[in-house]
Amino acid sequence: MCEHIEKGAYFKIKKPRWTWEKIGGLQEAKIRLEEMVSLPIKHVKSFEKAGLRSPSGILLWGPPGGGKTVLAEAAANSAGCNYISVKAIEIMSEPEEITKMFETAKELAPCIVFINEIDALAPRREATSLWAEGVTRDAPVRLAPPSTTRILFAELDKISERHDIVTIGATYRPDVLDPAILRNGRLDRKIWVPAPDFDERLEILKIHLKKTPLAEDVNLEEIAKMTEYYVGADMVGLCREAAVVAIKEQGDDFKAVALKHFKEALKRVPPSLSPESLKKYEEILHEECKHRYMY
Repeated sequence: MCEHIEKGAYFKIKKPRWTWEKIGGLQEAKIRLEEMVSLPIKHVKSFEKAGLRSPSGILLWGPPGGGKTVLAEAAANSAGCNYISVKAIEIMSEPEEITKMFETAKELAPCIVFINEIDALAPRREATSLWAEGVTRDAPVRLAPPSTTRILFAELDKISERHDIVTIGATYRPDVLDPAILRNGRLDRKIWVPAPDFDERLEILKIHLKKTPLAEDVNLEEIAKMTEYYVGADMVGLCREAAVVAIKEQGDDFKAVALKHFKEALKRVPPSLSPESLKKYEEILHEECKHRYMY
């Protein structure tokens, strides 16, 4: 595995540092990624002996800020392989970089290639928004031209038979994603990354407040109840903001974060989701994005 971080012009080669233990909740997604990424890469001969085809591509989808990026990095860490990450909106301006990125992945194999907001690189051309204005973020402002999408598909097809390169795409807008990218040999596995429920929000709070002194009036279960429509990134931001509020008040005499500091932080860090946006994701889950977990 690379022991250093290199920055390409449009993509990054990095040592994965996230682990499953550092990510609160998302147990189902962790299990599926372990089965689809870590096991096939670490036990190639066993998969061949069992006649199993390891997935060449996986689509992580769910609300923005829900943990898709850290899940992909943790999967690479668990597999003990190299990791390349890129934002679709950044690489689309130089489509030849897509080819260079996959050539680099071949050189670094075993390797995970993570493409965030992949719908910008492979959009459904005739798609119209199914989401009411203000419900959630709309489709990407910039979309790759068909010629760039064809380059992406060609590169995915080239590595489809390899067991040592897995492409993980992430999107919060699966309704505008070109169905062609979900064909066999491309991103033919889908994993739903939902907003955290009560128990998962509580776990996130415990992980990110593990080293933070808390006042006696702080009940993490109560805070978990207050954050119903918060995604993982919101929860992390809430923990940080509460500590900042406490330090601002107490200065060098900082002793602990109290309930009043969390209440102030709740005003500063609003939830990313709403009942309306959550309903939209549930509709897609049940109507459009049926899972395919079989190898």
